[in-house]
Amino acid sequence: MVSMSEPPLKGLTVLEIGVAMAGPFCGMMFADYGAEVIKIERIKAGDESRNWGPFFPGKVAHYFAAVNRDKKSLALDLKSPAGVEVLRRLASTADVVIDNFRLGALDALGLGYDNLSQLNPGLVYCSISGFGASGPLREARANDVAMQAYAGGMSITGEPDGGPVKMGISVADIGAGMFGVIGILMALKVREQTGRGQRVDTSLLEGQISMLSYHYAAYFASGHAPQRMGSSAQGLVPYQAFRAADDWMVVAVFTDRMWCDLCAAIGRPELGKDPRFETPPARRENRDAVIEIVSGIFAQKPVAHWIDQLNKIGVPCTPVLAIDRVVEEEQVRARDMIVSVEHPTAGRIKLAGLPIKLSETPGAVVSASPLLGEHTHEVLERLGYARSFIDKLISDGIVGVPD
Repeated sequence: MVSMSEPPLKGLTVLEIGVAMAGPFCGMMFADYGAEVIKIERIKAGDESRNWGPFFPGKVAHYFAAVNRDKKSLALDLKSPAGVEVLRRLASTADVVIDNFRLGALDALGLGYDNLSQLNPGLVYCSISGFGASGPLREARANDVAMQAYAGGMSITGEPDGGPVKMGISVADIGAGMFGVIGILMALKVREQTGRGQRVDTSLLEGQISMLSYHYAAYFASGHAPQRMGSSAQGLVPYQAFRAADDWMVVAVFTDRMWCDLCAAIGRPELGKDPRFETPPARRENRDAVIEIVSGIFAQKPVAHWIDQLNKIGVPCTPVLAIDRVVEEEQVRARDMIVSVEHPTAGRIKLAGLPIKLSETPGAVVSASPLLGEHTHEVLERLGYARSFIDKLISDGIVGVPD
């Protein structure tokens, strides 16, 4: 039973057999909210993202640090029978396994859901793959940019007269990780009622199609595939980034009242009743004329002027902020969205904060990303391995500890 002062997922044990982003992001969400997450890493090499710069001091990779905080690291050789046995022993008492290896890779080692669920019928096993566990492409490899292309996201991202552009964030990887979290929590809820775990199967493909839901619906409704529209929306005008006198800003008009208020604010109230622009379909039909008029006016004064004027009338707007400005924003700091934590070799580092605030059982960033094999002794001793046997596993290259 979790007390009202403890994080909500305290008491859960999660094994993360994941690399890069999708699996580790999923595992981080559990770790941040109190679960014990044991990250299984390749002996000597570790998660490949440990080598991706830029680096904090001590050659601590930003990518690894970002999504592996609050976890414990067990360095393990899964190509050896002894290493496989260690993982099977861990899984026999775990609540959750997260796997984003190539589909079937762990099954070949006897570490897939079918094998581990026989050891532990209550185990919830989440598999995050590129294309899902069935279908003709189930074994095909995929990464974030490839799935942004395959699932349609890149076809609607970029300027109308330019080529397709990937999003600046790993939206396919992170989306799959988040859907993994949701699936696991649903399966744990079912386990409360039945006592049995189950397999959670999600993928980069399914996550992207789900996130693109209204674009797919637009195609089914109109028969026309949505096209690249730059920063603007497919059906709303004006709803995009504009260049002011000194910098860029976004203005988003999505009601007729907002349109009329915007026209008054820019000194052109007559445009609010102009038949060419009076309704959303009319503004969409005359998109180029709308954008030309408002762009010319916005370019005459600085961003701060327009933000002040539009905020007064309730038209959604914002400057386009670079990350170095976002981290200094009072609102961001008020919501604790920048946190600092002590790393054993890098010292004090800053990371993005927790996105979900719970009033009674909040999560927290407690520890930085672990050194490779930092918790090997701790994890194995708790499993009941004798210290002498652990030392033999280390000398035989089955498990690893920090250099």
